[in-house]
Amino acid sequence: MTFEGIAASPGIGVGPILRYVPENLAVRDDALPDDAVAAELARFESAVEASRADLVSIRNRIARELSDAEAAIYDAHLMILDDPELQSAVERGIRHGHQHAGFAFRGYMSHVAAHLEKIEDEYLREKRADVQDVERRVLRHLVGGGPRTLDAIERPCVIVAHDLPPSDVALLDRTRVLGFVTEVGSRTSHCAIVARGRGIPAVVSVRGVLQQVKSGELGAVDGFRGRFELNPGDVEHAYYVGERQRVEDENVRLAGVRHLPATTPDGHTIELGANIEQPGETDEVRAMGADGVGLFRTEFFYLNRLELPSEEEQYQAYRRVTEELAPLPVIFRTMDLGGDKVASYLGMTHETNPFLGWRGIRFALQHPDVFRTQLRALYRASAHGRMRVMFPMISNEAELRRARELCAAARAELDASGQAYDAHLELGIMIETPSAVWMADALAREAQFFSIGTNDLTQYTLAMDRDNPRLAHLYEPLEPAVLRSIAHTIRAAQAARRWVGVCGEMAGDPRTAILLMGLGVQELSMATYDLPRVKFAIRTVPMSEARAVAEEALVQSSVDAVKRLLAERIDPAIEAAYAGARSRS
Repeated sequence: MTFEGIAASPGIGVGPILRYVPENLAVRDDALPDDAVAAELARFESAVEASRADLVSIRNRIARELSDAEAAIYDAHLMILDDPELQSAVERGIRHGHQHAGFAFRGYMSHVAAHLEKIEDEYLREKRADVQDVERRVLRHLVGGGPRTLDAIERPCVIVAHDLPPSDVALLDRTRVLGFVTEVGSRTSHCAIVARGRGIPAVVSVRGVLQQVKSGELGAVDGFRGRFELNPGDVEHAYYVGERQRVEDENVRLAGVRHLPATTPDGHTIELGANIEQPGETDEVRAMGADGVGLFRTEFFYLNRLELPSEEEQYQAYRRVTEELAPLPVIFRTMDLGGDKVASYLGMTHETNPFLGWRGIRFALQHPDVFRTQLRALYRASAHGRMRVMFPMISNEAELRRARELCAAARAELDASGQAYDAHLELGIMIETPSAVWMADALAREAQFFSIGTNDLTQYTLAMDRDNPRLAHLYEPLEPAVLRSIAHTIRAAQAARRWVGVCGEMAGDPRTAILLMGLGVQELSMATYDLPRVKFAIRTVPMSEARAVAEEALVQSSVDAVKRLLAERIDPAIEAAYAGARSRS
């Protein structure tokens, strides 16, 4: 039986299933005697302190194993635990409502989780999992005899669960957990982020799978295609085992190309950047052989906190990234809040259609003081390395001009205070909307470079929510309408002598990376995991062939025709190169 879901973490895992259902943590709902209030308050405080110690330990372990970037997820859990409103709500329940600590605590946390569940924003819905994770942790100390996790698994297995808290994923034994499948979640959930960082294959949003499986049955997780196979037959089992071995062999072979240039056999070099969002990810950027950072998402400064980040805090973080990667270039995207990324303290509330609402540059321009603070920090950091800045969700020339005016104001303030910055800092824009595509010629007069965000461009061109699992099979960046939009943007940029990059998911797929190269893209930026695979493909396929394929792709009228073209012209060349590498190893 085959189940389809969302590919959350790449890799192949095959083995016996462990069906995981969390324990039932029952709380007392009878009245608390007056003389027990003080002891109950102390018991709650003790559970909170024990939970805090758990989270700090997990955070430090992940920081050592991976980086501060992945560990920062647990800072959000600590913030939930230390929320003053939580503390006061539970105290009121115990003192005035005569409730037991567990009952008062669960009531408050359930209210928060239920509120988040009703919100359409994907980012806030994922926060519900963090709230529930913290709830379970505290209740385990209150009523369950201490923390219970999946870190004591005795034999290799594939975990199937409704959901897995990120703190549990952080403790999974990678030698025993072959992969996992959950009924809920998204590629951007904390559970998925931790799984990718730890190299555990994962498929999420597989609806109803928990009721179909039994522990001990055989399961195969395909974290590349978002597929889970229950009790595969002999042929299918052999396929997955072979795929797993192929991936392991491929990782060994690809290590040899990490620090080679992304140059085609006929001498054309493409710049390969990394997409990152935390200062602690710079080591991984260098280790994977990136030519720099093509997308640094700055939203993390504004999320999972209770107040605005200061200019100095931002400056120090931007400076750290710029200095650690110098002389490699770093492209910082200014705040892209709204849509699925909401900071409530900035007055951002639920919108009926958030992806078409108050987000990206629209939000920044309506908060000029907040935006100028970020621009000042970026300009100050530009004195310490090679930096570029780009604005998200630009849809017309007026937005870009206003953003540039705020940049000029920030520079004037720095000049007045005698602070250093790069006077030649390049300013570019994200091409993510159809309006930006068809105004690219005008925008190219104001922007020094374009970076095409193919995730949102596909979403808006096809009028299709990219996070809706019911539309996953229809959300397709290889649709001719999307390809022609990319080609039009590139032609407009070339006419104005501007360079063009791509920082969406298309850049990280070797076959589509070749197609983008053929269309004229000069820079590709992707998750660090994808860098060696894309580099290998570029070093395999001549630019002349990539251009010929791109020209033919643009005249196709269906996505299936484009896929067949790539399967016939690009895939065989890459597979032949892999086969040659295998024979030499």
